Amino acid sequence: MSMTQPLPVSPSAPPRERNWWVYVILLLVSFVALVPIVWIVLTALMDRAVAQSVPPQWIFTPTLEAFETLLTRYDMLLYMRNSAIVSVSATFFSVVLGMFCAYALARYEFPGKNDVAFWILSNRMLPPVAVILPIFMFFQTFKLLDSLVGLILLYTGMQLPFVVWMLKGFFEDIPRQIEESALVDGDTWFGAFRRVTLPLMAPSITATAIFVLILSWNEYAFAVFLTGAQTRTLPPAVASFIGGSDIQWNLLGAACVFITLPILLFVVAVQRQFVRGLSMGMMK
Repeated sequence: MSMTQPLPVSPSAPPRERNWWVYVILLLVSFVALVPIVWIVLTALMDRAVAQSVPPQWIFTPTLEAFETLLTRYDMLLYMRNSAIVSVSATFFSVVLGMFCAYALARYEFPGKNDVAFWILSNRMLPPVAVILPIFMFFQTFKLLDSLVGLILLYTGMQLPFVVWMLKGFFEDIPRQIEESALVDGDTWFGAFRRVTLPLMAPSITATAIFVLILSWNEYAFAVFLTGAQTRTLPPAVASFIGGSDIQWNLLGAACVFITLPILLFVVAVQRQFVRGLSMGMMK
């Protein structure tokens, strides 16, 4: 019984091109990107004497002293909880409100539509440092200083322009005829939106929510001025270890791990939905 043999490759076929230089560039870029992260993790595992030694020591006995100090003396879990509450709440409210605004801009025609769209976009162009003082006075007037509610409202307003413009393009990629078919079958506009458009938009909404969560989690400028000891988020807490001439590098490294690890694990867990959302509309 004879076995089927693979077809021979024609000697005239051109050799398969291997772009080895692409892999070299990717390795170099990956190395440059990973070295600071590796060094931060190593610094977090050093004791204070090793972390401040000059020149740096690459061989040392790892210790969790810095993490223990942050948890027992600096309330790092409190700051992490505050960051989680503010970031998740601001992401939820900004995505829900921005979703309906983006839908209206993508689907309906009304007077001043382009002006409204540009006004929403222009709010994103303003640097935070330009409005810190007015916002501080506003928060002081309405008793929102040193409160998580005030920070949630502020972050929601900050991220709304980004959400609207991200989702507006994704809504425009979905054919209007799909919703019109649901309306012809007797559904309301909200029913068509909920049963037809929203499931198709789920990957894009997920990708936008991930971006908003990262931006809210890492926000520093407003958090450092508008929060106090009990409402401080992680970015101002990490920055508090940088000051003066005596910088505790091991505590700073451990604090950077605290602020980076949760969001890194979250992105890795939802990376499939993230890629699907970003690539939506690229192939028809």
